[in-house]
Amino acid sequence: MSHIAMLANPEGSRDASRHSGLEPVLENNLCSLLSSPLGTAKSEELVRRIVRADRGNHVIIGGPNPPLYRNQNVLREFVVEQSQLHEQVQDVREDDSVFVFGISLGEQVAHLLRTRPKAKITVWDRDPYMVRLALTRQDYGASLRSGRLTLAIGADLVDYLPKLDQCRVVLHPAFRGIYADEMRLVSESVTGVAPNEGRRWIGLGMGGVVVSDIAESLRSEGYSVFPLEIRRWKAAETTYALDKLKLERVITVNFDQEVAQACQDYGVPLVVWDVDPKTDRTPVPPKSAKNIRVLTLRDGNVETLRAAGFTDVQHLPVGVDVEKRRPMRLKPSEEERYASPVTFVGSSLIERARRFKRLFLQLHASFDCNGSETFEETDRRLESVLAAERSDYTTYITDKLVEESFGEFLRAAQRSGTPDDPQKWVAEIVASQKRIAYVSALADEGIHVWGDAEWKRVASKNRGMRYMGAAAFGHELTLVYNGAGINVDVNRIYQPDVVQLRVFDVLACGGFLIAEHSNALADLFDVGTELESYRTLEELEEKVAHYRAHPDEAAAIAARGLAAVRARHTMRQRVKRLLAPM
Repeated sequence: MSHIAMLANPEGSRDASRHSGLEPVLENNLCSLLSSPLGTAKSEELVRRIVRADRGNHVIIGGPNPPLYRNQNVLREFVVEQSQLHEQVQDVREDDSVFVFGISLGEQVAHLLRTRPKAKITVWDRDPYMVRLALTRQDYGASLRSGRLTLAIGADLVDYLPKLDQCRVVLHPAFRGIYADEMRLVSESVTGVAPNEGRRWIGLGMGGVVVSDIAESLRSEGYSVFPLEIRRWKAAETTYALDKLKLERVITVNFDQEVAQACQDYGVPLVVWDVDPKTDRTPVPPKSAKNIRVLTLRDGNVETLRAAGFTDVQHLPVGVDVEKRRPMRLKPSEEERYASPVTFVGSSLIERARRFKRLFLQLHASFDCNGSETFEETDRRLESVLAAERSDYTTYITDKLVEESFGEFLRAAQRSGTPDDPQKWVAEIVASQKRIAYVSALADEGIHVWGDAEWKRVASKNRGMRYMGAAAFGHELTLVYNGAGINVDVNRIYQPDVVQLRVFDVLACGGFLIAEHSNALADLFDVGTELESYRTLEELEEKVAHYRAHPDEAAAIAARGLAAVRARHTMRQRVKRLLAPM
């Protein structure tokens, strides 16, 4: 077996093929890397990280579209155009030391090697798969062997930060925004805003809508944030980062078993903020729950998580970045797009419901719990559960009905060790149906809906409803909330103990909100004074009509809601809890 093949397949037998199975250009580049001045240990480690990179589904190449990179559920083109190649490197001199931020398909590096033959180049990327992709497309063999080109991935960035003020930094036009947290570190190093020595590092797991807000609040507390791409990296890459970085703690949104184990192995405290809705089973900690703290949006989950073995569990509602979400006076051109009498922002959940129903029926059939029952017969039994909940959305009975109708199947699925919980799949189906029903009921009020494309089909069946598209999570969402006369929140029916992020976002924008009533909502806000609430669809319709007719009342409530969020519910206040001594 070749050296590359052994690194690519460390558990391969002696009788295995002597070929690595890699693309010829990639294999040539990797062989050249092994011959580079890096040294055997470093070069072999780098090759292992590249060949084991997880492609995932975040890079889309092929077909009629240009190459796309998925970032926060948004697809972005990342190819550097020929004109941009010259523009990006026009200030680079012949003998510069160059640091390229973001490798893309390798075209910037190839251009520099070709046009600046004396320059020494280091190229860094967060994503090992992007490095692999570039090495598959570009022949860097001679430059790697000579040491003229050096590769760096992920946590390797910390080795270069102290030297960047002596380099010519070339930024990739797309990835400078995608890798915003690392871009912040690079800018600080180049300008000398932050010291390169004595930084207090926090490792922050990427993924989840509140991650960028957490990062900003951590910086406000004096920490430097290093992104851990835990949802895209292989476990070995996360382990490499923990070994290299000297972290005070790791913070993740939602629990990840591999990250928890890695933190245990390296003695790094882990703080988990259980924020995003999930359909999998309650997680369990590694053998020891020492140095793991879990904070959960759902007060009802505290005892469940403790029963699973976590010893440090607390309730922590979400908060809001009041610098990002703030009152704004819309320009006339913005009013044309964002002004509306009533607004709902959120997913229809239709695609998730469709997928979960299919999975439920498939998994049920695989266990053959009811002998020869057909898909259609199982579907009818499931539909009877959904119909019963549709008759009265004010009382959640789905879990009870699923247990009564599919109890044997649920127990078989649990015994099998499948990570997903079919009962939660059904709950998400019901959540979608309720949300569609409530939002559609406000069509006569001229409701504007921002969200996934499935809302377009819903709007086509409800005269008066306008589908506005998907609102970008950044500045555009602030404009949407500012433009609405009335903002409406429809919670997931199965989690009444969660106050959604949109509640805090709307109030931080000075918006008037009618939210679904719950004890959790009443614990955080003075209902009727700082926001309004409803318990039934009829009450929602009545209050929307009332406050459309009495905008001054709505404005007064919105002003008090804004003050409440700024006083009690900022992200910085929440982050102080994430940083509390363990």
